[in-house]
Amino acid sequence: MANSIKKVTNVNGAPMNLGQIEQAAIRGVEQGANAFSAANVFSALNTFSSNLAIDGALELGIQAVTAAGSDQSDGGAISATGGVFVNVTAADNTKCVVLPLLSAVNLGHTFLIYNNLANKTLEVFGGVGDNIAPAGDNTAVTIAADTIMICVALDATQWVGGEIPVIGA
Repeated sequence: MANSIKKVTNVNGAPMNLGQIEQAAIRGVEQGANAFSAANVFSALNTFSSNLAIDGALELGIQAVTAAGSDQSDGGAISATGGVFVNVTAADNTKCVVLPLLSAVNLGHTFLIYNNLANKTLEVFGGVGDNIAPAGDNTAVTIAADTIMICVALDATQWVGGEIPVIGA
């Protein structure tokens, strides 16, 4: 066992001695293969160094954003801490939304941006100084009407993305 923790700090700052059961529980968690059988909420960044297997539905948080303005200074802001799925309303072929600055998210941070209007395009900008490849810095990309765009933080300077084809009626 890699861990030899004998004490922890209580929420009030006082040290607490761990018994054999608590020490065994910590070691068991360290060994991997933990199964969660009920609803679990992780409110901070959790890193999995191996595959994440999901046996059931994957639920992504949703944030609602209203398209606004025409550039990065006045577009509808996509929150770095809001949901992965971004439901955008009010597109009108010129209005836009703005991704968070790449410096505010981790590499691999992903958004699914849905243009929730059947007959108007939506402009999407990276944050000031960022780009959505292959567009240049501070240049918008256009999402077709009623379409989803996937956008992934690739590195410190660029988002990469693509449109997911529309489902035919």
